[in-house]
Amino acid sequence: MATIVRHNATGKNYCLLGTGFGAYQSKKPNMFLGNWMADVDEGQFAMACVCDSKGRVSWVQAEDITVVSIDGKDISSLPLA
Repeated sequence: MATIVRHNATGKNYCLLGTGFGAYQSKKPNMFLGNWMADVDEGQFAMACVCDSKGRVSWVQAEDITVVSIDGKDISSLPLA
């Protein structure tokens, strides 16, 4: 069976294929001190791989989705803590 998730912004349902983790870092030389004091921008985020009813695969940020059902059972009916 499958895990069905809803994209919070659009309300569309997707099948959850898996999860991943993204990280990035970029460096821009400082105007006065060059690379000695470079301006650094970095971050990390959790991602989820989903597909739609036509099989198109895409990645969305994990905090933008909500689990609707697991193996055909509504999430509210599962014995979770």
